Formats: sequence, C-alpha cells, structure tokens
Amino acid sequence: MTHTKTSTILLCCLAALAAAGDEALYTRSKELSREAAALRARVNGLEDECARLAKTAQVLDTTCDLMTGRLRTPPEPRETLVPVARFETGAGKLIDNTATGEKAVTMRWLKGLKPGAKYRASCEMRCEDVKGCRDVKFGGYVPVQGGKTQWPAASVGTGTFGWRRVSFDYVLPSGARFCLIYGLEAGTGKVWVRDVAVDELIE
Repeated sequence: MTHTKTSTILLCCLAALAAAGDEALYTRSKELSREAAALRARVNGLEDECARLAKTAQVLDTTCDLMTGRLRTPPEPRETLVPVARFETGAGKLIDNTATGEKAVTMRWLKGLKPGAKYRASCEMRCEDVKGCRDVKFGGYVPVQGGKTQWPAASVGTGTFGWRRVSFDYVLPSGARFCLIYGLEAGTGKVWVRDVAVDELIE
C-alpha cells in the first residue's frame, strides 16, 4: 500500500470518527436542552405557586382576624394603578387595512415587568366597518420560557361603534415576556386607538 493510499484511509477514518463524535455531541446537546427546558418550566411553576400561596395566606390571615374579633369589618377593597407604559396619547392612531386586506397590528414589547404581579392594559377604541374577524385585537402575546405561549385579551367586538374603553387584567407568569398587540389580525376595516396604558394593579 502506497503512502498516499495510507494517508487517504487514515483521513477517512478520522473524518468518520469526527462525524460520529459530532453526532453524539449533537444528540447530547439536544437532550440537555430538553432537560433544561423541563427544569425551567418546573421552576416557573413553583415560583407561580409560591405567589398564589402568599396571596391565599393573606386572605386566610384576614379571615382569621375577622373570626377572632381583631377586625370588626372586612377591609375595603382598594386598587392602586402604578403607571408602566403609555402609547398613542392625544389624537391616537388610525389602523386602516381596507385597501390591502392584510394583517395590520401594532406590537409593543414591554420591559421590566415583574413575575407574579398583576397588570391592567387599557385603551380607547372606535371602529368603522370592521368585518371578517371575531374581534378587533387588544391583547397580549406572552411567550413563557419552558411553557406554553399565553394570549390574554379584551373582548372588543367588530362592526362600527364610537369611542369605547377596553381593558384586560393579567398576572404575568414566571419566565415570561410580554408584548401588547392592538389592531386587526384578520378581517378589514378602520380602527382608531388612543390613550393606550399599561399599569401595575396593586390590590
């Protein structure tokens, strides 16, 4: 066997070993990614459960105080809104896809939101001849690390109507990002949006 043939065989063997090693590394990497996603989902679930249990404990403490006489009457429900973001202030924004019939939405990614906190998204909307869809969109796109994407939304309606206040409340889960979406995901028409607000809701 010549030197050239020997070198070729050695190179082929080394290439085969490298390919096998790459395949093993790739398979292991995929396994570790799945394990990490499962652990992230478990951690997120535990954090959310801790937040729920803390709120339940507050309710039970109040109930105990009422039953033992430390409190004579239940505390008055109070809501405090802490501003987080504002969009389309003043004249507002027109979303019009009557000419194109294409999807027409505005997307606003929000940063600095706290897992376990409750938020209220609100705006004023009016519509003209909106058809071909179940609802004008005013809601959230919430990808959750290691979990399912969530889609909280307000029920807006379609057709033609004057200025209307719409809103929805939402508790941000652990491991989530939040994007506010408004406009027409389907159908056609004209939508005016103004005074879009996102506030942390403290009860």
